[in-house]
Amino acid sequence: MKLVLKRMGYSMGPVLLKRRLLLVSLSVWALAVPQVKGQKPLSAADSERMGHFLDSDRSPDLLHCSIQPRRPTLDFAFRLDVGYLVSCPLSRFEGRASKVDVVARVTPEGGKSTILGERYLLPEANTPTKANQLKQPVEMSGGFAVGEGQYQVEVLVADQSTGRTSRRRWRAHVARSHGQGAALVSVPPGTVIPMGVRPWPIKMDASGRGLRLTILLDAAPLDTRNPALRAWDRAFLLGSLSSLLKQIPCASVRLRAFNLDQQRELFRQDAFDDAGFINLADSLRNLELGTVSYRVLQQRRGWLDMLLEYANQELIATDPSDAVIILGPRTHYFTKIPRGMLKGRETPNPHFCYFEYFPGYFRVSQLPDTLASLTKRLDGTVYEIFSPADLARSIQKMLARVQPRAEPPAAGHWPARPAPPQ
Repeated sequence: MKLVLKRMGYSMGPVLLKRRLLLVSLSVWALAVPQVKGQKPLSAADSERMGHFLDSDRSPDLLHCSIQPRRPTLDFAFRLDVGYLVSCPLSRFEGRASKVDVVARVTPEGGKSTILGERYLLPEANTPTKANQLKQPVEMSGGFAVGEGQYQVEVLVADQSTGRTSRRRWRAHVARSHGQGAALVSVPPGTVIPMGVRPWPIKMDASGRGLRLTILLDAAPLDTRNPALRAWDRAFLLGSLSSLLKQIPCASVRLRAFNLDQQRELFRQDAFDDAGFINLADSLRNLELGTVSYRVLQQRRGWLDMLLEYANQELIATDPSDAVIILGPRTHYFTKIPRGMLKGRETPNPHFCYFEYFPGYFRVSQLPDTLASLTKRLDGTVYEIFSPADLARSIQKMLARVQPRAEPPAAGHWPARPAPPQ
């Protein structure tokens, strides 16, 4: 059985009059919400209705879900993110298809509450494997971005089929850490917004000073010990990409998003734009990294073949980029790249860069991962990133060494560039 949680939009439909009062209250709220992708604020009317429900409901915890807050962190869009992980016993859903709503009410000290909601679809378990699978928990992640300050957070998890709920309330003190004191937070104090990174009009530089970029986005979780792509992982990937594109003058952008564990490309666009940013976010949101097919497990070198194909395509491209940027967290792959697996250069471009993010529990660089090995084999530069400020400094260093290429002579090609020395 494949157990996959899918985020589904809310659709219009009748409310069953025979439901219990608790279930009716939840259903009326859920049915009034338009198509939702990720946790989004409710409308004013729905927020008022849901606020009354949260204030009045004193039902016991019948869903037995664990709701664990996550320490606030500064993300790569320079916002302070508050996340939480919901873990529910799968046995509580008894193997049936279920709709699970996760609602968060966030109230800044002395301010007005913001209510965000998201619905998950839990598919029906297959009969032969039901008993074994029901012993496992099912996990959902959520979060929001805020400015500095004190906040009261309430999270409600509700099973639409039975009306059973779990909830937790806590206070969050949100502030920059000691090492982030100089960082500018883009969200004003006492403000609550969705964690998802909003797209912006991506404008290309047509002055002749812009770079032709290829971006290889490694869609992997920040914690290599965790197979799932959480809300904060998506925020990191989209936030760092957003910061990168805002700080680099780009003449064009080719983007490829991939996942090494699943050995597949998740998203591709040759002329990346703001609509592509939205589509990329949807692709990341729908990715369930905890599910890997047996066929993928049989292809032990599939992830390496995919990386080599990306690199070789850039090396022999007829219209090469000025720079190829590999962007993502440090991986759990440490295979060294043999030189014989890479094509010989036919142009002096592109320059390869790896913006390698190290989560907070890494303080010193250890053995180079495979993406670092690949970059160095291509005579490229590895930038070690520990914070948003490191990313900004590394971008400036890259811009100092990578220049837009001139157009090649009309009658010829770029001169061949020898392979880097051993």
